[in-house]
Amino acid sequence: MALFWASIILFGGSIVQGTIGFALGMIAVPLLVEAGYSLSQAVALTTLAIGIQVAFGVWQLREHIPWDDVKLAALLRYLTVPLGIWLLLQIENMDANAVKRLVGCGVLLGVGLRMLARRQKARDLPLSISAAAFALSGILQGLVAMGGPPLVLWMTTRSFDAHQARAFTKTLFLLNAPLQVLLLLLLSQTMNAQALGTALLLTPLIFAGTTIGVRIGNRLSKARLNAIALALLALIGLNAIF
Repeated sequence: MALFWASIILFGGSIVQGTIGFALGMIAVPLLVEAGYSLSQAVALTTLAIGIQVAFGVWQLREHIPWDDVKLAALLRYLTVPLGIWLLLQIENMDANAVKRLVGCGVLLGVGLRMLARRQKARDLPLSISAAAFALSGILQGLVAMGGPPLVLWMTTRSFDAHQARAFTKTLFLLNAPLQVLLLLLLSQTMNAQALGTALLLTPLIFAGTTIGVRIGNRLSKARLNAIALALLALIGLNAIF
């Protein structure tokens, strides 16, 4: 039954992430924990699924990758993902609901700040703000495989079109996935090869969901993509809290 629910969760999450470029972790991790996986297993399984999912998406969107922005974001996420994993190992035996509520509050705060600053352009943002967003993304990615919200909130201040927006997040997730999975295998006592095998077994479903999501996303304008992203973040934040 755990494998059955994992297949449903990762297929649905792949459709959403293929469409808007993020959210697989925010959808999958809480549901996988409820399906019987430990927090480390859920994070590692989701991370590997994200790596498989975004590999397809990055290839399809390779001509739209904004490499100048990717370089700084990837570097800071490489430095902070290990910190997030360390925090994960510290809280793994704590109440998962408390962690979900904390993340939910952070997501809602970020959405509120983004709506208040919706007219601000990227050139008006100090480098320190961008660096903080990328670092927070890395910490959340390592902690609960939910590194998308800070990236999305930062990215909506950019002049990316819909293709560039999805290419940006997908490329960052792809670059960080190997490091995160490796650290969990080495450091987590509850992580094992079975969880990784599950992700590999479900690769066809992840690919199918990704293909469906990318086709849906290609039909969305930048404005509509941003609106959907912010609305989804708000719903996820509320769901995590309540």
